[in-house]
Amino acid sequence: MTFASQETGVILLKILLVGQWFVSEDNGKIVIPGGTERYVYGLAKQLQNDGYEVMVLSATMDKGETGFNELDGLNTYIFKAPAKFYGYSIDILSFIYTLKFIRRFNPDVVHVIATRYRFAAGAIAAAKIMKVKAVYTRTTLPHSEGRRRLPVLLDDWFFTKIVRQSDSIIALSRVMKDVMEREIHPKLIEVIPSFIMRSYCSKAEKDNNRVLFVGRLDRLKGIEHLIKSLCYVRKEIPEVRLSIAGTGDLMQHLKQLVSRYGLEDNVTFEGHLGEDMLVDIYSRSEIFVFPSLREGMPMALLEAMSAGLPVVAFDIEPNVEALGGGKYGVLVKAGDVKGLAREIVQLLKNEGQKAHYSKVSMERSKEYSQETIVRRIEEVYSDLFEVT
Repeated sequence: MTFASQETGVILLKILLVGQWFVSEDNGKIVIPGGTERYVYGLAKQLQNDGYEVMVLSATMDKGETGFNELDGLNTYIFKAPAKFYGYSIDILSFIYTLKFIRRFNPDVVHVIATRYRFAAGAIAAAKIMKVKAVYTRTTLPHSEGRRRLPVLLDDWFFTKIVRQSDSIIALSRVMKDVMEREIHPKLIEVIPSFIMRSYCSKAEKDNNRVLFVGRLDRLKGIEHLIKSLCYVRKEIPEVRLSIAGTGDLMQHLKQLVSRYGLEDNVTFEGHLGEDMLVDIYSRSEIFVFPSLREGMPMALLEAMSAGLPVVAFDIEPNVEALGGGKYGVLVKAGDVKGLAREIVQLLKNEGQKAHYSKVSMERSKEYSQETIVRRIEEVYSDLFEVT
């Protein structure tokens, strides 16, 4: 049953969130591996706080995490996805389980959150068969580089046709919308950025010349460029320290790169950090560097801004968008290692510039608060129904 909230005027609905991945729990603490998991979790919590009835359906490759669970007050069901042939089976599984939980939960809206059209297509198809409104959020920027031809063709033809059946599609940035519009009608797509779940600011003594990167360790994050730039930074500031927080397939390669350049005393790999440890490392660092080469919406950058960290980032469109074209942080031409080093050195040495960017970045981050952004998503839901 739906009704209008007296506080917001927004229609309150039953929402089935179908997320490709979700958070887990370890010794009573929530573990958030990446941006998609964070998006689904934060959206679910805010919807629940705003009075919506929420059910979360998601997948895992860990058999021990499957089944019904109440996770941080959220009703969830996690189904097993096979590691082998994942790309060819996941849509069948997402279709079957979404169909099952539409019948069980009887939602007004099925909101699907996935990194690609895979997984999403199965869930969207189930929603349309059951005549339930479907909203889709894609959390990564569409690309074909490095992918096999068959999956690309399937995405371009079969899965795209299904995704077009969504009642509304949320793009996390303007550049993501531009790319999706090549295949999907612009009227379906609305730009609503991702959000930060909390402020990452705390009172902590700064570690002099501490530079921070947070994110998944893969080639598209541009961490190799950051490590190479540190060679030039060290010539100007020998005591510079780079903390790399995150895990991923590139970990061993990056450690070898650090060793090759003789940066062992300057670079620390922090691994995966929980929320409290993230707050601590954001607050102790002097500047945040984000050399990503491709993003949907740069979550770690927004977190760093909420901690009042001055930011240096490559000028890919989502970073330009978040940093207001350079108003709220320093932008460097993507791939320019020496340019990146130059801006890092200048920012570390210039206290006035650091103070300025610290202030404006914190102010900017408030526009991306969880409550503010999720209210915009709630408006998307209510726009799908006529208010009586």
